[in-house]
Amino acid sequence: MSLSAEHCRDTSGDRGGGGGFNGALIHQRTLIRGLIIWVTLLTLGLAASISLHFIPKESPAPSKQQGSETTSNNVYPGKKIDLMTFTPNWENTDVELLQWNTVEERFIKGEGQLTVTQGGAYFLYLQVTLDSRKKENHTITVQTQKQNVILKGYINGSNLSSGFLATGIYLDDDDTFNVTCKPKAKIQNSHIETYMGVIKLG
Repeated sequence: MSLSAEHCRDTSGDRGGGGGFNGALIHQRTLIRGLIIWVTLLTLGLAASISLHFIPKESPAPSKQQGSETTSNNVYPGKKIDLMTFTPNWENTDVELLQWNTVEERFIKGEGQLTVTQGGAYFLYLQVTLDSRKKENHTITVQTQKQNVILKGYINGSNLSSGFLATGIYLDDDDTFNVTCKPKAKIQNSHIETYMGVIKLG
């Protein structure tokens, strides 16, 4: 039994077609692998390029001359504050006129009636603390001879036992001032609870 020439051509044609399809598939896989490798290398290169932008560059060390100029420009010439402080000078009894000890006498002198020896602008601050809480209100007053009342505060014995006052004022030479508490009361004579200070501004 013999095969016809046409049958042989058909059979060989089918084999050739199958071989061409497999070759195209292998070629396509090779191209995909190459593309993946190329994309990977490109990504690594891009990542390395970006990381170079975040590496801090060391600035050159300043010369000695530049360092000395910077130091001299940043130095703030400090100004000495002209301050006088006063501590309580009374017994543990009811008082109305508060007496003071002068820590260092410079531009104000005295005890109960304080005298200004140098006229000028001043900042005065004062804290008064009652020895015990009482129901009645107490009025703390700072009064000068020439300007009358310059500070006034109220201590409500039922709620508060301390009062803080402060003001800026110009005081004339030889002017006097005092601190009073009305009605009279027991006032703490500890320098951390009751105190006064005066700063000379100019």
